[in-house]
Amino acid sequence: MSPLVITLLILLFVFIALLSGKFSYSVVGGAIIVLLMIFGILTPAEALSGFGNSNVAIMFCMMIISAGLMKTHLIEKIVSLLPLINGMCEELKIKRTKVIYPVMIIALAFIFWLPIGQGAATYAQMNGYLESYGSDIRVGLFDLTLIRLPGIILTTLFSIFVLPKICPAESSLEVNENLGREVSKSTMAPWKEAAAYIIAVATVVMMILANTLSIDTTLVACVSALLIVLFGILSEKEAVASVNWGMIFLFAGVLPLATALTNTGASDVIADFIVTLIGGSTNLWIISTVFMLVCFVATQFLSNTACVQVFTPLALMVCVRLGMNPVGVMGCVWIGCTASYLTPMANPGIPLCMAAGGYSLKDCVKIGILPGLLICGVGIVACSLLFPAY
Repeated sequence: MSPLVITLLILLFVFIALLSGKFSYSVVGGAIIVLLMIFGILTPAEALSGFGNSNVAIMFCMMIISAGLMKTHLIEKIVSLLPLINGMCEELKIKRTKVIYPVMIIALAFIFWLPIGQGAATYAQMNGYLESYGSDIRVGLFDLTLIRLPGIILTTLFSIFVLPKICPAESSLEVNENLGREVSKSTMAPWKEAAAYIIAVATVVMMILANTLSIDTTLVACVSALLIVLFGILSEKEAVASVNWGMIFLFAGVLPLATALTNTGASDVIADFIVTLIGGSTNLWIISTVFMLVCFVATQFLSNTACVQVFTPLALMVCVRLGMNPVGVMGCVWIGCTASYLTPMANPGIPLCMAAGGYSLKDCVKIGILPGLLICGVGIVACSLLFPAY
């Protein structure tokens, strides 16, 4: 078989493995690297180059910084919202079913919105993809934040003023009254907690000013992660344990696969096939709409992370092939894959919400469909206008 066919088969294996959920991310990433070397598609140095990519280093460091924040009282205060909401509903004589799900959708709309922790890791991930697929364009630190802002604002307003009217008046299932009360309390010293907040904020500020100050963003992330350990916010063991090694291995494997797809011409074959499927259109609005809707449907049944890893490369191949600015389409993929409001398979927060409010699956679909379509529709407009194709 030719290198092109072998590379396409490896990509097919990756898609099946990710979407099936039968294999861990680390196994998939490691398998990519090994297969690329076994079949001689890339040299060992090329196949292992992902581990030396600066964007992988940023992801690694931001995971540590995020874990430092989660060790503070921040997560405790966030999770305690559920019993607080329940108490307020009882005090104000408001049906909890009218409040809990709308609040959850607002929270999901904002998740990873700012470039802090996982949000910054996403920024690094997108730039890693752009670099590997041969695009000269890079995502700015606040580009994804800007793209999502209009949808977040409108979805929040919709959830406050319209969604309670759609929510059921009574619980359909048994309600768990203890959710949010079992979270362990933070024992971190006040000065360490303050240091964690300062480091996180300073990291974002320095990344924003990196070009102005001629400072490498990778260096900023590495120094901040080191400070998290030096200040004792996380121990060395906790810092290592906080890293999502599965994601690191997967991303480090996907980056050389992108190089292989480009070198063998496989990316052009895939891009041409996708363009043919959508009728040969090169219109940004049509391409954005197709990717947004496909991602929105897929993420209701599959892992958000898996959907991002599968559809981002496909979107990039199409954009690079057509000579388009890929940032807008990548933004559509990200918005579509995070608009997971409809089913308990879509997001871990939904089963929690179902238990707290007594919602049935039918309730979830009925409540979540309109804000989901709203944030996707607004996202298409924002992505296409803020980052035009040509």
